[in-house]
Amino acid sequence: MNPAQRRLNGLRWRMAAMRRLWSAGAVPEMTFLPAGPFDAVPRGKIDVPGARARVKEEILHVHGWAMFPAAPTTRVEAWLGDEPLGRARIGVQRPDIGELTDNPYARISGFELSADLAEIGRPLGSSEVRVKAVSAGGESLELPPVPVTIAEDESKLRDETDLPPPPMRTPRPTGGSGRQVLVYTHQLNLGGAQLYLMDLLRQLLALGTVQPTVVSALDGRLRTELEELGVPVHISSPSAMDDFSSHLGRVEELRAWAQGRDFELVLVNTATGFVLPGAELAAELGIPAVWAIHESFPLATLWGNPDPRIREYAEGVLSGAALAIFEADATRRMFEGVIGSERSLVLPYGLDLGPIDEERKSFDKAAARREEGIPEDAEVVLCVGTIEPRKAQLPLAHAFDMIARRHPAAHLVFVGANDKPDSLLLAERVEDSGSAAQIELVDVTPDVQRWYGMADLLVCASDIESLPRTVLEAMAWETPVLATDVFGLPELIDDGETGWLCEPRDTLALADALDRALNSTREERENLGRAARALVEERHSLPEYANQIARIIDEAASAASRPQRRTTVG
Repeated sequence: MNPAQRRLNGLRWRMAAMRRLWSAGAVPEMTFLPAGPFDAVPRGKIDVPGARARVKEEILHVHGWAMFPAAPTTRVEAWLGDEPLGRARIGVQRPDIGELTDNPYARISGFELSADLAEIGRPLGSSEVRVKAVSAGGESLELPPVPVTIAEDESKLRDETDLPPPPMRTPRPTGGSGRQVLVYTHQLNLGGAQLYLMDLLRQLLALGTVQPTVVSALDGRLRTELEELGVPVHISSPSAMDDFSSHLGRVEELRAWAQGRDFELVLVNTATGFVLPGAELAAELGIPAVWAIHESFPLATLWGNPDPRIREYAEGVLSGAALAIFEADATRRMFEGVIGSERSLVLPYGLDLGPIDEERKSFDKAAARREEGIPEDAEVVLCVGTIEPRKAQLPLAHAFDMIARRHPAAHLVFVGANDKPDSLLLAERVEDSGSAAQIELVDVTPDVQRWYGMADLLVCASDIESLPRTVLEAMAWETPVLATDVFGLPELIDDGETGWLCEPRDTLALADALDRALNSTREERENLGRAARALVEERHSLPEYANQIARIIDEAASAASRPQRRTTVG
């Protein structure tokens, strides 16, 4: 039995177990069921917000389902009154709908959208949420609208027990070489932001400009690598974002731990709620904080629904950052209102090309494909990333299924499978599709570089990405990239020159783009690959990036240590 067959059998077993779990649960009441057989007509419902809901938060969440008799849903759009909210994520699991029908698309009929009301001026008063779905066959379905009331955003209201401004303290000078830097990150498992940090710390250590100490809210496999580099690691735990007293207690514990360690600056990696204590610690110690922000999500999504007092203080800490570094201008613009343009810097991160080039020298593409059971003459379409709705692997599988007959040599590989529900559902849909023989799921692996070498095309179908590492790595391998036109990706890819772009959250658009890429000639792909590699070399040099970060750290720490002049008024 080859590796692909073993993985598929394992996924089948886990999917059967998941079906038993789903069937054991209660099926929610369905309020929108037109007369006639369930499968005979398009159906759907807006589940969230509920009818006559009073929306007080700044983010409006729209969830529901839409199903067509003979084709999958390819696009879902939403409005608040006449104001467009955007396209929803599609292919979301709905096992409850799947229990009601044999329609093959029922289990993946869900959609979800989180819309920032500030972007449409937060129209107060009565309104309604409207949703329209479109199928691969061209059918459209307008779901029954849901009346809602948009109220004042209560998350901004002040509280008498707000935390007072922290006292400023002058850090003691350090006697070692390089700046004493506290690096605060969210976790140490494999992931783009974590691998970014590892690359940066290796380069900074080689330069001798910093003496880092890493604090992480969650442990992970990268801790061993840090310790092998001689970097001290302290594992904390996620702070209680819904409990003001517990949150303050965590920051106080960190301050007690940090006393006497002579930290000169805190480098905060990501903008998630997990890292807020690190930024708050910088304020407590009176030292600057430099943020490396990777996420293209509004703060309300990143931080969830914290205690309003925690949120207000956290926003104050973020607005007081010495500098915030972004990898894409589209992401910078999302945070500009909180941080300010004068302390926001777009600095596309660097990639360590050395290990990639070393592996490319001795890489045997044919041998690697034989080992994985992939035909040597196949056109391998690769998608790398943990299976999750944001990365749109399920719509990609549907898009591939639409064009697979026209490209019998195409072979779609998802690298990032696991035993979680999203991955199991993708495995089920692949197994039931007409192109199952051309699709493979591969478990999460740290050895992803060889897959770039085996691939003829990398696809990034995500609906939210800032500057995905997988795209840069594929470009470094001269593997052509097809990506959605979201956030930092159009800043990286010039359509038809350094890759291909397509509309996000539109399965038909993705299928057309796949068709376009697979119809390209070998010469066209090679030209794209060479141009993409040249761009990575020029724009994403890790040594140059690390030099700039070292300069930023030194300037921020130096400015904080200089005595402040007093201005006399009158």
